[in-house]
Amino acid sequence: MLNLNCMFQSRLPLLVCRSMALFLCGLLCACNEKPEPQMNPRELLYKNVFPMQVLVKENPSDENIAALVKRVDLRYPMMLGDTLDVCILEFKGDVYALDYYMNSGRFQGIVPILRGSYLEQSIRSDKRIFIFRHDSFRRYERSDLENYVRSVPGYHGGFPQEFLSLPFEHREAGRTSIQTKDFLGVQSYFPVLVQSYRDADTHWNVARSWEQVEDSVYNLWAAQLRRAEPRGAFKNVENVYFKAGEGVNGMATRLPGGRVAVVWGYLDWFDLERKFFVASDRIYEARY
Repeated sequence: MLNLNCMFQSRLPLLVCRSMALFLCGLLCACNEKPEPQMNPRELLYKNVFPMQVLVKENPSDENIAALVKRVDLRYPMMLGDTLDVCILEFKGDVYALDYYMNSGRFQGIVPILRGSYLEQSIRSDKRIFIFRHDSFRRYERSDLENYVRSVPGYHGGFPQEFLSLPFEHREAGRTSIQTKDFLGVQSYFPVLVQSYRDADTHWNVARSWEQVEDSVYNLWAAQLRRAEPRGAFKNVENVYFKAGEGVNGMATRLPGGRVAVVWGYLDWFDLERKFFVASDRIYEARY
């Protein structure tokens, strides 16, 4: 008994040191977390020119755009009789900005849109969409507009990293989407990323939740699906087997940690199960 007490007492300082180290590490990490850079519209320069007009609207409900938290309108005097209007739509998260940019039908990527006597160009950056409006007879280089967007604090370009967790092989170009309201024909309680795939005459889709999803929220969504029996595949109680249409089989699960993985397509259950395992592994092992 004496020996046990001695052993415990000898390890006690080590345990205390470890606890203190973990505590200090947590404090250090918290201190190192940098706050998100704030955007001051009045300091946004376009080719060294300050805006002559700035209008900021917080939570503009009259826009009727889901998850829009701010609208900023700026006007830049470029030369006599020529102004550049910039509208910045800021959403509560990048997934909602990407959803509106891809699904609203308002934007054409890098292609300028002629609206009356004005040209409209757009660029999405993280949670913001920049809409540039200028005289159709004035040429504004795309590179100048991109440099303007890059100068805004908190700039992030390209697709979100979450897309990197989806399988790469057999991806269909231009068949990437965001779903925030409805998913697989039923109400969605969490935003998802969707990528379509094709191999010869075989088509299927893979989706993952944007972030971790609570079990109760996942169950609310899954309860709306039309359940099916997976013939030719091993049935796992942790997975949901469903029909997404005539001849379209699907599987869904909430992975450890909270991400949701879904695969569906014109596949038999055996082939679907194999693609489901590949997709689930990639999504689970991703850091984002």
